[in-house]
Amino acid sequence: MRFSILIPTFERAALIGQAIESALAQTYADREILVIDDGSNDATQAVASRYAPAVGYLRQENRGKAAAANLGLAAASGDAILVLDDDDLLPPTAVADHAAALEGDRRAEFSYGRYVRFTGQSQPQAADLWDNEPIPSRDPRRLVVRLMERCFLPHPTWAVRREAQLSVGPYDETLKRSQDYQMIVRLARRGEGAFVDARVLYQRQHLALRGPASERTLVEHSIDKWIAYDAAFFRKLDQDWRPEDFTPFVVESPIDPALAGLQRGVILFQRKVYDRAERALRQYRRTLAERAPSSDERRIAAGLLGCQYGLAELADRGAAGGAIADWLRRLDWPLSLRVAFASQTRWRVRAAIERGDPRLAAALFRFSADAFGAAATLAVMGSKYSAGASRWRAPSAADEGRFHDCRTLWMRSARRGGASQTQSPTRNALRL
Repeated sequence: MRFSILIPTFERAALIGQAIESALAQTYADREILVIDDGSNDATQAVASRYAPAVGYLRQENRGKAAAANLGLAAASGDAILVLDDDDLLPPTAVADHAAALEGDRRAEFSYGRYVRFTGQSQPQAADLWDNEPIPSRDPRRLVVRLMERCFLPHPTWAVRREAQLSVGPYDETLKRSQDYQMIVRLARRGEGAFVDARVLYQRQHLALRGPASERTLVEHSIDKWIAYDAAFFRKLDQDWRPEDFTPFVVESPIDPALAGLQRGVILFQRKVYDRAERALRQYRRTLAERAPSSDERRIAAGLLGCQYGLAELADRGAAGGAIADWLRRLDWPLSLRVAFASQTRWRVRAAIERGDPRLAAALFRFSADAFGAAATLAVMGSKYSAGASRWRAPSAADEGRFHDCRTLWMRSARRGGASQTQSPTRNALRL
């Protein structure tokens, strides 16, 4: 099996050499490496040329990462494709691990593995690898559902068979952010993939400009753009996908419309597509009627307030928060579901207090009480109740890590001499 390692890049001359060298250092020999320059005006071409002929070089006018990746796909000759971000690094065995997974499971269209973060501009030492991102391996739901709830597989953590990539189609060039997230969701819709129980990526955390020339943004300002682009593609996904695409479990037909509808509503709520979330949850409420919700329904409902980008707009009762709390309350949920929906209020309120933000803590508590009732909110504040979802979402011992709120993650980064605490958290960290 031949691998094509594609490295789309834009004005990263200071770091692209490290990415290239990590690709060249792979223990797996049957591979090609292509750098796709998205119209850089710095020394990117000069850096890439140092590695010729072992590394190919393509160039286009600045059109964004998605367009650069598509150019690389068209030129690639490998049986499998791995896209490496220009500021990240591959561990030496990453491609070999992906190859073993794909060769071991011929039905799998892609493979995916673990990653660990580091900070700074230089090659990391073992002590610099400081934050393992856990794969939610205990969660029995389909991979596509877990990914729609939280993006835990950035670009270089997965490799895809060429035929599967061609079948699912090119990257969406209208997305200036989230193009890799959309792609792995599209791939996971087709199948579960093959899991690589090893580190396949060292992800660099650093203050840097992101995006194409038309939307060049410092990383600390990128969260709002990710929210907007994620919401845009989830809105389109909600329009284009079938109801059964949201079913949480791998089951034989018939699909349970209640579970699929509830899961759809929770995902859209987490992605801040609130109007479509309301429609999906209203439909689920009609399906639920007067029966008691199942344990699986309560577990899924417990994810409602699990948005990785925070809930600041819900805490603002004068803006969106008040209207959203109103329609949630008017749906007249059974008490067990109201408690499940409210279950993540506790950790968010506590985290806001620990950050020294009692106003946010009070606002989050008020939203929960308005949306789900004071009794449900007080019940979860006084317990560790999670509707059983903690057993799904807690990382296993093999995950070697845990989920982080933004304060914990960036304080750890700062202690290692990396990013300042004023920066925004990584895309994959949970915010308040």
